[in-house]
Amino acid sequence: MTYCLSIDWLALFCLYDRPRTEEEPKPEIERWVPAVARNDGTLDDNYDWRYELLPYGSRQFSRIHKVSKPNEEGGRDEFAEVQSVPYSPVIHMDAIIVRFVNRALYTPDFWELCDLFLKQNHFTFKSISRIDICADFNQFATYDPRQLIEDFAAKKLRHVGRGLGAMYFNHGKGVNPEKNHDEYGVMYNGLSFGTHASDVRVYLYNKSFELLTEGDKPWIRDVWNRYGLNQRKVWRLEVSIKAKGMQFKDKSTGEKITIGSDNTREDSDLAKIFHTFERKLFAFVKLPMRQKNITREPRVLLFDDHAAYDRGVIRNVTGSTRSEKIIIKALYQLADKYRGAEVWEHGEEAQNFAYMLAGACDLGEWMGRKINEWEKPIHK
Repeated sequence: MTYCLSIDWLALFCLYDRPRTEEEPKPEIERWVPAVARNDGTLDDNYDWRYELLPYGSRQFSRIHKVSKPNEEGGRDEFAEVQSVPYSPVIHMDAIIVRFVNRALYTPDFWELCDLFLKQNHFTFKSISRIDICADFNQFATYDPRQLIEDFAAKKLRHVGRGLGAMYFNHGKGVNPEKNHDEYGVMYNGLSFGTHASDVRVYLYNKSFELLTEGDKPWIRDVWNRYGLNQRKVWRLEVSIKAKGMQFKDKSTGEKITIGSDNTREDSDLAKIFHTFERKLFAFVKLPMRQKNITREPRVLLFDDHAAYDRGVIRNVTGSTRSEKIIIKALYQLADKYRGAEVWEHGEEAQNFAYMLAGACDLGEWMGRKINEWEKPIHK
């Protein structure tokens, strides 16, 4: 089986720590100011970064700077987005979120540029707040990707693990090119498990179809060319890991594993993390089962054998109780419930904290099922 691994989303949590002399006291609040860039065309401390302050902030930070870098053609490419100056006093005032643009992640010198950018701006890396690791391929080792989705929909396969998921499809006349143009059909394009509130979400989808319908990305196609993939039918299995999923226990050794900047740079390390989550969260058995216990049933082989951790969850809170669910719901609905009061303007912060608490209590999937219900207005 031929496939290529990539990082498709990367956001880092950092602290701004400007060096100062011994006589210079550190102020109580020090806001990051973009490093002065000078253009000499070399990869050193004078690398030509340029910064643009946007007229808006994010949900948690009041400032966003777009960062660009020079390219070989003499123009400029976007490189990153820097979020600074948090709204909430709960977040460290020196906190910085650096999110790298998609194109930058596919460049061969990305990590070198990343290290240089953090160093020049005096950002101390603390953790990864989100990383998406993706495998692109034409076929699984023993299964066609679309056939896998169709068999799951037809109850010929059973998913092992999380029960909450979603299927994505097109339907209508002529949607299936293999059938008569006038014939009604359903074409499956994706299958996911977990929600956007989950610590980890896995998502299988037709990447060729996405690039065709939602905008092309030539830098991704360049990678496909290097691996000899058929560009007309490339599928992607994406593992999206949020902050709460960055740490786990390797049950085979008892070691605590933290996904960080040191174990995501090399292809072998990245593959080990990817296959850890792929095996745990995107596993299937054929129906009818031959064993009463699903854990003893042989799994459908999707990827050839690769090194992986035996992932065990590290829980920050033991035993999710009814009171925690009440708190999460109250936080999420705070803005609607207290509309017009002074606390109303902190509604987004409350919702963000609700997501964090749900992740810490292993209630992400429960929260995902409840959000549609909570979105209904309390005040008629």
